[in-house]
Amino acid sequence: MEPPKRTSHSPHVPRRAVLGRTAGALAAAMLPTGALSAIAAQPAAGATGTGAQAASAVGDSLPAYNEVWTSKSTDITGSMPIGNGVQAANVWVEGNQLRLLLTAGDAWEENVRLAKVGRLDITFSPNPFESGGFRQELKLHEGEIVITAGSSPAITTRIWAGANEQTIHVESDAPSAFTVDVALTNLRPKNNPTPATSSFTFMDLVNTEDGYVGIQPKIWADGVQDVPGAVRWAHHNGASAYDEIMRLQKLDPAVQDDPLTGRTFGGQIRGEGFDRVSATRLLSTGGTSHRLDITLHSSIDASAGWRQTWGKQIGDLAAASAAKPVEQLRTDHRGWWDQYWNRSYIFVTGDADATKVTKGWLHTRYVQAVAGRTPAMPIRFNGSLFTPGHPDDPDFRMWNSYHGFNQRFAYWNMLGSGDFDLMQPYFDQYANSLPLARARVKAFWGQPTVAEPSAVELPATQGAMWPEVMGLWGQAVGGEYGWNRKGHGDSWFSGSYTRWLYAGNVEIVTMMLDYYSHTDDTAFARDKLLPIAREVVKFYDTHWHHKDGKIEMYPMYSGEGDRNLHNPAADTAGLHRILGELQTLPTSLVTSADLAYWAEVEGRLPALAVGTNAQDNDTAWGAGDRLKTAHDVFLGTDTNNQNLYPVFPMRLFGAGLPHLDLAVASYRERRGKYPANGTQDWRHDAIHAAYLGLTAEAKFQTVGAFRAGSWRYSGFGPGSADGEPGQEAHAIAKTALQSMLLHPGADDDAILYNAWPSEWDVRFKLHTTGGRTVEGQLLAGKSEHTVTPAGAGDLIVDERDSGAAAR
Repeated sequence: MEPPKRTSHSPHVPRRAVLGRTAGALAAAMLPTGALSAIAAQPAAGATGTGAQAASAVGDSLPAYNEVWTSKSTDITGSMPIGNGVQAANVWVEGNQLRLLLTAGDAWEENVRLAKVGRLDITFSPNPFESGGFRQELKLHEGEIVITAGSSPAITTRIWAGANEQTIHVESDAPSAFTVDVALTNLRPKNNPTPATSSFTFMDLVNTEDGYVGIQPKIWADGVQDVPGAVRWAHHNGASAYDEIMRLQKLDPAVQDDPLTGRTFGGQIRGEGFDRVSATRLLSTGGTSHRLDITLHSSIDASAGWRQTWGKQIGDLAAASAAKPVEQLRTDHRGWWDQYWNRSYIFVTGDADATKVTKGWLHTRYVQAVAGRTPAMPIRFNGSLFTPGHPDDPDFRMWNSYHGFNQRFAYWNMLGSGDFDLMQPYFDQYANSLPLARARVKAFWGQPTVAEPSAVELPATQGAMWPEVMGLWGQAVGGEYGWNRKGHGDSWFSGSYTRWLYAGNVEIVTMMLDYYSHTDDTAFARDKLLPIAREVVKFYDTHWHHKDGKIEMYPMYSGEGDRNLHNPAADTAGLHRILGELQTLPTSLVTSADLAYWAEVEGRLPALAVGTNAQDNDTAWGAGDRLKTAHDVFLGTDTNNQNLYPVFPMRLFGAGLPHLDLAVASYRERRGKYPANGTQDWRHDAIHAAYLGLTAEAKFQTVGAFRAGSWRYSGFGPGSADGEPGQEAHAIAKTALQSMLLHPGADDDAILYNAWPSEWDVRFKLHTTGGRTVEGQLLAGKSEHTVTPAGAGDLIVDERDSGAAAR
């Protein structure tokens, strides 16, 4: 059953009902003065030849944005990433060697850390890196890195991670014979029972603020196995901290499967014509062509026979890959990348900034693809799969956890680019841990409880809750929950920066609702969205006392800086958004009991925090009113602009929606402004400016967000605060650029050229609500575009180019 079009005639409350009237009915009236004459509402046009159009745009334009280097690198910070979404590697040439730091999205070691798998040093003879030319190119369309070096002979090496297999291929060719020597560096050659207990990297075992050690970390050695004609090695988690972490948090370890104990991960290297000269080294015979296959694998077997089980698994995978002609594997691999790049694209021209944002968008999307396909294990916001480690700890990572505020940025932009498959690991982390999230609420708040360190007694609570700092399987990270429990109740969190920060719960439901509105995926709504949404709503309804018939959310945080608040804007806006929209879902998905309960809870919601000062909370909004951080705080001290949550991610305000003037004024007077008030990786002024349709400001902020980090590869962003190579800034910029071009409006409408500068031409294909793709071009002020399928809603073509920079 198709979802009902969200109009004022819908039998349920429209998703932005908090604004008083249906957003669609007021959208035109609330646009800036003079805007109406420049906006034409166009029915969705039928599509003709869109597949050929996309193929032409990608084939013609994509190669120009490949990353090309003509000199070698000095260390791993000069590496390019390669991967298939699970198995991956940093690739660079240092000195006289080609190096690959191998990694995988499912290589979790016993200390709850995502580990490196190993490092390969590849040496050629004659050595092409001593003299002659050098060229290293990351080829986006092909999903491969090509290195050509030397002159006697010039050797060309192609590195790619098979998109449909678990093998990374290294192919080398030259006009005359050469040999290839590959050596494995075992990154964990011996046991280390007492590593330095950094709370950054051992966040599940060591308190993050006071350094209290709950469990002494132990790093166990990788074993090298004796396999004829191949190098094979593995790391095995003979035990783990899973049970202790669960019991610390009053949770039954049996509530879900242990993802750590018995996990084995490692690799196997082989190649036709390669001989095993030691346990960790292969050497080829002379020839003009060499193919090296590197298979990586992770599985769980806690039995005594794990070596045999895992060995057979990786051996079979390697044999299956070796049995296929490399041309067939490469064709299949390129086919995956071709469909990926033709799924969506943006090519902007006009000035140097246009080139910068195009390359930034393309390489951000590439980095997401090479690391984003591990089931139920989302992209890490702080380094993805490509962290360098430390000399004494190859698996070191800053903030070794999933921080909800930071984690989300990689996934919001996947809606517009249509990368719905890459969103599943993020959603599945929540869906799979729903039983644990319910058990947590029952254990912590199943009966009236005092919220420490306040003296507020909370009522008995139902539902499910995920903490802001979450671990792999949905647990509260041990170091944030706190190992030293003396004098504290079960619900007390030692992490003082995130103790009562719950906004990620309403945000994940909001993202799921947007996913459904983009895909009409009823199975997703039934199996993931609704089970989580029901429990989140129940948690918010029952966790706090009601005052005068309204939920009084206290004590609460808004961001890390503003604490002990009443009714913060992020949570309040999120509840208004999700409760309004849940009631518009098809009756085939929801029950009458669902609808009745959601309507009751919606009636208990506090009003949005809007007013002229900390004490003022208006429901009739005037010219002096602004979006506030909470009912009792105006802007507060947190520079992440928590008062703008109603704009992003909740989309209660923005271009095409009522009260745009209120939202724009709130943005202009925001507490934290990039770059004046900080340049941290997570600054997301660009998204707010784009959502509000502020053209000049959105351009400035988006160009700034695509800034370089300290690593050589342009697709890696800044990460000084959270860890490099950074992911957040470029993910933010990708979201903003897409919104500048195509932005969801009221109900099922979408706004084309929402905040698009007149000096930029563009060829594009993007996705929006109603399962639609919009494909076309804007050249010299003339737009040509098609919408597929037609009829799902109006496409509003915004020809304005207004709004001075609001910095």
